Amino acid sequence: MNPQHLLTFAVVARLKSITLTAQHLNIGQPAVSGQLKLLQTFVGEPLYERKGHQIKLTAAGEGLLRYADKMDSCYSKALEYVRSLQKISTGVLRIGATMTIASYYLPRFVVELQTNYAGVQVFMKTLDTAGTLDNLYSLDLGFIEGSLQGVELPSNYQIIPWQKDEVVLVLPEYHVLTTQYTDFVPLEVFTQHQVIWREQSSGGRQVVENALKAAGIIAPVNIEVTGVSAVKESVRAGLGIGFSSSLALKNETKGLVSRRIGPQEGLTWQLNIIAPKTSLQSRATKAFLKLCMEESSL
Repeated sequence: MNPQHLLTFAVVARLKSITLTAQHLNIGQPAVSGQLKLLQTFVGEPLYERKGHQIKLTAAGEGLLRYADKMDSCYSKALEYVRSLQKISTGVLRIGATMTIASYYLPRFVVELQTNYAGVQVFMKTLDTAGTLDNLYSLDLGFIEGSLQGVELPSNYQIIPWQKDEVVLVLPEYHVLTTQYTDFVPLEVFTQHQVIWREQSSGGRQVVENALKAAGIIAPVNIEVTGVSAVKESVRAGLGIGFSSSLALKNETKGLVSRRIGPQEGLTWQLNIIAPKTSLQSRATKAFLKLCMEESSL
């Protein structure tokens, strides 16, 4: 049974006229009659009879109409949904992002997306880089910190360089290092003061560890916490010095200060987006990417 024949049958039953149905569907009358004839042949008994210029359904036709009407209703709803997708007035955007990006970079983009397209639902998971890579097929976009050198992505995904950030030292407001160093702090301070370390999967920690390794410095790990907020509160409480994304300290006005680390250019890191190839992206995904990339180009 051809589904299109059922949809045509539903329209004929509603308008009670082959002529009006042909006009409504923008097809010729012979095409409508042909579809009805094929449907009747498949069913094996008459579905309608002519009463003057009108169509009257038989008992078999009335019975079939219940299902044809449901199908017509579902088709109309599906068409309406597709049209709303084309206008980005609905849809779902699933994002996986590392903790720093999820906390300090993405919220304003999510707000802007939902301001522009109120019907889009956004679900954001906080994942480390490995977790993001493991969950690619359940995500629309992945945002990660640090290098992806040596990582092989599925052929239908791409890496989009996004923003550069800097890892800075986080200090209590009245710490001795704040007066000793007013701009750059040497890497040696990581061996001279107790450090609040991020979790091992942190991109920021990897940047610091790579810099220490390159300088031949071995720093002890005595305190390890999860997340930037834990680092900031531990430093604020006086447990030691820490490090974080510079953006995570942008709005800090009480009890904490930051200093650049190491060489004159500081410790920079690359933030990347993992996205499906353009042809596989939903409209909501494209709209969110556009917001993010417009910002990075400023």
